[in-house]
Amino acid sequence: MKQLNYLVLLLLATIAALTSCSDDKESQSASITDPSWTEGEVMEISTEKDVTVRFTAYDKWVANVINGADWCKLSQSSGNKGTHSFIVSVNSETTTDRTATITINTDGHSSSFKVTQKANGTAGDTQDAAVNRKVDEYLSKMYLWNDEYKTLKKDFNQGYEDFFYGNLLKMNANDLDKRPAGNGQYSLFSYIQKVPDISKTRAIEKELAYYFGITGITPVSIGSQTDYTIYFCIQGIYPESPASEAGLKRGAMISLINGEKITESNINEYYRNLLLPDAAIQYTLTEDIIEGNRITGQEEYPLTAKAMYANPVIYNKVDEEYEGHRIGYLVYSGFEAGFDEELFNVFKEFKEKNITDLILDLRYNGGGHVISANLIASCVAGSSCSNKVFAQYRYNEERMKRFSSKPEEKFSYNKYANLGTSLAAGDLSLKRLYCLVGNSTASASELVINSLRGIDIEVTLIGEKTTGKNVGMEATDIKINDDTYHVAPITFQSYNAKGFGAYENGFDPDVPIDELNPYNEKNVFYIHKEYGSDKEPLYAKAIELITGTNPMPPKTRHVANALSGKARKMPALYRPGHSGMLKPVQTAE
Repeated sequence: MKQLNYLVLLLLATIAALTSCSDDKESQSASITDPSWTEGEVMEISTEKDVTVRFTAYDKWVANVINGADWCKLSQSSGNKGTHSFIVSVNSETTTDRTATITINTDGHSSSFKVTQKANGTAGDTQDAAVNRKVDEYLSKMYLWNDEYKTLKKDFNQGYEDFFYGNLLKMNANDLDKRPAGNGQYSLFSYIQKVPDISKTRAIEKELAYYFGITGITPVSIGSQTDYTIYFCIQGIYPESPASEAGLKRGAMISLINGEKITESNINEYYRNLLLPDAAIQYTLTEDIIEGNRITGQEEYPLTAKAMYANPVIYNKVDEEYEGHRIGYLVYSGFEAGFDEELFNVFKEFKEKNITDLILDLRYNGGGHVISANLIASCVAGSSCSNKVFAQYRYNEERMKRFSSKPEEKFSYNKYANLGTSLAAGDLSLKRLYCLVGNSTASASELVINSLRGIDIEVTLIGEKTTGKNVGMEATDIKINDDTYHVAPITFQSYNAKGFGAYENGFDPDVPIDELNPYNEKNVFYIHKEYGSDKEPLYAKAIELITGTNPMPPKTRHVANALSGKARKMPALYRPGHSGMLKPVQTAE
């Protein structure tokens, strides 16, 4: 009996030992040890502060994000047996506090911790930091390359301009926004601008700003490389401006400003102040009257910059009888939708006078509102464009998933929203358009060209290669305290009705002409001629293509009428909105 009891006890002990060993082995093979967190711990996380966790797993493991997978990211989500670490990070700011749970699972075992992200801003935020958080939220949602943008580590305490431009310039995918500017530098089409808080009564307001009324300047050195005079050759004049009232005209060769010569040391300051004054600056400009290649006199123009609305409809006319043609000509300097009524009035006049051909001068037009580009294109094409696609748009991948089909915009012929009317009164129904273009022709200007070609309107380009801006902005205003910040990042790429949108290298001219040296002589500069003059080489070439006859007087085409010298390259002036393709935010229906 004792022997039986002994055998029973021995058997039970053996079973217990085997079970214990089995349990230990199972526990070890399925467990997570040495975690850097405490079970259920809550850790704070932000766009500036990641969380790194460490642990040892005795089997394969998988990590998951619960209730936060859209904003909380793991640098590694699975692995084999061994010691591991991974980083927990967030992609964007938030307007409310939010918490996610991170679980690490092995076969039969689980451990978890939580991360929490506080809402944008704190009581101690500077104004710049508050602006930057709002800008970050908009870029994370709207920027065309937001997937890369959201991976950036950001310092919200930077100045708002350093934050905006610095982050976008360090990206790689945004090559349609970030463009080489020479010397290893880059520039952006996207922009941010602090603007006055103005109550708006219209959908798109006219822009009140200080101007002398000069639309553009061509700086030029006349003479030899060692002995030269710097001139400012005036490109154009805004109507009803100080410059217009003083009698200053396109082609004026300005040699003195306030009696002082333009030099290497003052050229940048004078260039900027003449085009973008920020106050009621007073300048007296002295023009050298040049006939042939000799200075025959001088003219002075006292000017005071004033706050004014710069009407982009610079010049228009109709040549009513030109060898059987009635030719309309329009010089348009910017797609400023606040002046759509003035623009439409020109097309109504063209229709009333039954023009047969149109020359559209966009050579200095860097862009603006898409809606105004639609107005021009719809009037050119006329009723034939009704219900046809003006442009198609590509947004970032997150936004595109919300559209059932490719987002598009129709021609606005039947109803033009900004004027609340049909465009029939400006219907030209042309089959061909002649465009004068240059290196500054960009964005909404190129959109007109591309959209018309998309519905088989023949567009003949005369001049130089265009900029190549096939992307645009949906701007927003951010108000912090009493200040308003206008934010316009690149949010879309445009395509025409045929699906063509790859013009980031610009449109090549059908008839190449450099207006500054139309006959390709060496070190020669031709002074700008008046708009619509038979002596103006691009306009004369368009007339020749229309009629078969070049109206330019033969002596004007002779090298003796040119000056010895060449145009100078100047840093691009930053004028927000004037190099844009701007439209309202498009949402999925």
